Amino acid sequence: MLRRGRVALWRLLRWWDWNASRHLAWAPAWGTSLLLHAIAILLMALFFYVRSGSRTGDDSGAGFAAQLTEDLTSQYSGERAGDPFTRLQSDEPPSLAIDPAAPAVEDVNQPEILAIERFAPDLAGPEPLRADDAKGPKRGAPSMRLHAEDITAPFSGRDVMARGKMVRREGGTVKSEKAVEDGLGWIARHQRPDGGWSMNYQGQCRDSGCRVEAALESDTGATGLALLPLLGAGHVHTVKSRFQPHVRQGLDWLMNNQKPDGDLFVGGARMSYLYSHAIGTMALCEAYGLSHDPRLRQPAQRAVNFIAQAQNIETGGWRYVPGDTGDTSVFGWQMFALRSARLAGLKIPKITIQHCRRYLDLASPDGRVTYSYLPGGEPTPVMTAEALLARQYLGWPRDFPQLIKGAGRVADDLKRSSERNVYYWYYATQMLHNMQNDAWKSWNLRVRDGLCSIQVQGDGCDRGSWDPLLPQPDRWGRAAGRLFVTSLSILTLEVYYRYLPLYRPSDYDPNRLDEAVPKVDPNPAAHVPSTARAQADKRK
Repeated sequence: MLRRGRVALWRLLRWWDWNASRHLAWAPAWGTSLLLHAIAILLMALFFYVRSGSRTGDDSGAGFAAQLTEDLTSQYSGERAGDPFTRLQSDEPPSLAIDPAAPAVEDVNQPEILAIERFAPDLAGPEPLRADDAKGPKRGAPSMRLHAEDITAPFSGRDVMARGKMVRREGGTVKSEKAVEDGLGWIARHQRPDGGWSMNYQGQCRDSGCRVEAALESDTGATGLALLPLLGAGHVHTVKSRFQPHVRQGLDWLMNNQKPDGDLFVGGARMSYLYSHAIGTMALCEAYGLSHDPRLRQPAQRAVNFIAQAQNIETGGWRYVPGDTGDTSVFGWQMFALRSARLAGLKIPKITIQHCRRYLDLASPDGRVTYSYLPGGEPTPVMTAEALLARQYLGWPRDFPQLIKGAGRVADDLKRSSERNVYYWYYATQMLHNMQNDAWKSWNLRVRDGLCSIQVQGDGCDRGSWDPLLPQPDRWGRAAGRLFVTSLSILTLEVYYRYLPLYRPSDYDPNRLDEAVPKVDPNPAAHVPSTARAQADKRK
């Protein structure tokens, strides 16, 4: 190639020597200038072409191009072997960088919180349902299906390709996803040989670093709390990935310890009974919804049936043991277990949902704007956030007046509060994320960066966890322990993709528990039984 180029150049110069005088004689001055410049450019192009043709194996752009073909879930090259999350080809840029982020990455890589109308069609849905249209959409409205998505696959945001898009769109960062991965690593390292987890996990520590802590004991609750963030990141027992065996063994533990009536509780403190059962039920339902493994359907359905049977039919609530009159904290966990069951396509009795609405009316002293821990008690921001999230899932549209007022109260409290309370943050983050207003934007920056900044670093056994007592004690850290705080911190950082957006672009969600907008009860306190009128805990 080089020889041919030289010959061509020599012939061109020889031709020019023979003919230059004849052509220049009739050419005007500007034509001569144009011709000379054109020849010069041609010669330069030919020179660089010849040089490039003499090279072999130029791979100067290979590293960057290879990075664009992977949407990494694991940050550690040694742990990515066999992980399908690292092998899918995509035209999208990676959601996580291979190399450590530069110090300025939080500023330059901050995803934009997009307006509702700017979301891409693949996350779009049907036309909005008006707040006064309580029985469903008007005739002629589009069918209730997401574009290119089956409406029975609401967990699809956890798929690796969708997850990368939603992290960028919803307000996550490289750093928040790295925190999720490190947290999942800590959870996986502390799984027991029998597949379950313990709130008091020290027997599984493999190195120094994890401080000895005494937490409320519940193996069912611990196993559910460990599985939920693993499932939230898209790890499922039927697909090969870094955490596949941990998920499979955890689900086997839950099913092996389930009683014939569906009860998942294996023992521990009395107050943890229905908390634990609801958390375990959520794990079974979400695993079934992600995998459609028929082996999980009946255990998950039995667990849901147990929740329905444990509800107090007079108040519609749940508390520590089946039949209790109810408190808003335990109620919330049962509600969200039912929500997961609904998303997974499992059956829920309609009467159960009607009773849920009744309880929420009882727990609100001011016309369903704020909510108390016990019916008849003083409202608190924590219980208000949890109850309003339940209201969203029960069908309140985003512009429902009480929802707007209540969400504003929660947002104002979050701005002022200096308390570390991951239980509060977990529910408030989900509720405000559904609202997608200015309060969500400011809260997202605070909670996301705050959680990332206090995650344990280093190379000890506690790396990737969140210390329940440092840098300041969590509200429930001393009683619930490191596993509880770590799990809820991860779930909070997974808010961007754990569920598909609730109100985008429609206020009508075919997978919500109840499509009807309930009527206001003018005197909900009149229905509170005397046994449930105890003064509320001031700060549940």
